Order: sequence, then structure tokens, then C-alpha cells
Amino acid sequence: MKANSNKVTDNQSIYDMMFAAIAHRKLPPGLKLSEERLCRVFGVSRTRLREVFFRLAQDRIITLKPNHGAYVTRPSAKDALEVFAARRALEVSVVEVLALKADEAVLTRLQQHLQDEAQARAEGQHERLTQLTGEFHLLLAELTGNSLFTDIMRRLTALSSLIISLYDSPNASACKDDEHSEIVEAIRTADVAQVRHLMLEHLDHVEKSLKIEDEDQEDFDIESVFSEMLR
Repeated sequence: MKANSNKVTDNQSIYDMMFAAIAHRKLPPGLKLSEERLCRVFGVSRTRLREVFFRLAQDRIITLKPNHGAYVTRPSAKDALEVFAARRALEVSVVEVLALKADEAVLTRLQQHLQDEAQARAEGQHERLTQLTGEFHLLLAELTGNSLFTDIMRRLTALSSLIISLYDSPNASACKDDEHSEIVEAIRTADVAQVRHLMLEHLDHVEKSLKIEDEDQEDFDIESVFSEMLR
């Protein structure tokens, strides 16, 4: 494959593109990240690329193996349980905060997101809907105004994407159609007890939809993932 003629010039842009590619399930769990191919894709040195790898490894969405290189993290069953336990603890706090402080601007943002989900669902845009349903949880954290909530949620949603990519049942939907709207309604009515219940129930449904099985890693065209981003 040819590398894209457009190159990036800063590590943050490379980090952002790789994080997004993993979070949006464009790079599968367990994929070996070839330094040679990625250096060619981004037009950077191995030293620069390794700096980005180190940051991504700190976020736990790639794994650095001594003498073997970098891989997209392949979460184990134990990892999946830990991620959902962390999400339950964090996201209950997030929706509690929003139920107590949400104003019209917050509710408008949430309603717009629900409309985007509904449109993607109606038009059969499965990939877009998958992305939006994950972004809903990050949006909730962002709307609290708490930067630590947002930073932690960003990492947890990326890890969740890897977990769902590995273990999702082909016939299951990670997020049921009406659950996000029910959460938003409980926020709107400032019903703290109900919004806690709905978020815990929602995360429980997501976790129970997963079918934990081993999956073989196939040869993967890593260049094509970033070609659109680099245009």
C-alpha cells in the first residue's frame, strides 16, 4: 500500500488519530502496530512514533511488549470486568451531577445527540450509530464540566470499544434503542434515584450482551485506516 502524501507534523495529531482509530474500532484488538508502516503513513521517525506509543500505552489502549513491539490492547475477560466496574462507579456520579445541575444548554446538547442517534438508526448507518452510542457516555462526562471525569471516561470508552469489538454478539446491540433517551429524561426531571438506576441497568445490559470468546487475528491493512484522516 502507498503511504498518504499528506503528512502530520506533530505528535499530538498522530496520537489523536491513533486514539480515534482504536476508540472507533477501526484497528482491531490484538493488531500488531508495525513501526515501519506507521512511520511511512505519518512521515515521522521511529523515535517520534515511539513517543506516541508511550502515551497510548499509558492510556492502556495499546500494549508495549519488550522485544516484540506495540499492539492494540486485547482486553481479557478480567479486563472487561474491571472496565465495567470502573464505568459503573464513574458514570453513576456523572449522571447524578447532571441531574442536579443540568440547564437548558446541557439538555439541548443531549437532545441533539439523541436525534443524531435516531437518524443514524433510521438510516441503517450501523458504524455511525456504534460511534454515537459510545460518544453519548463521553458527552455526559464532558457536560459535567469536570475535566477528570472527562479524561477518565475517554479512556474507559476507548477500552469499552475494544472489549465490545472482541466480545460483542453479532445479534446483540450494545446500547438498546430507548435507554439513552430514558437517561436523558431522568436528568431533565432531576430524578437522581431514577437516573442512577437507569445508568446501572444500561451498563448491565451492555456487559451482559458480550459473548467472551477467543478471536483469531487476521492480516490487516493498517494504511487504509488512516488514509481518510490524512486527506
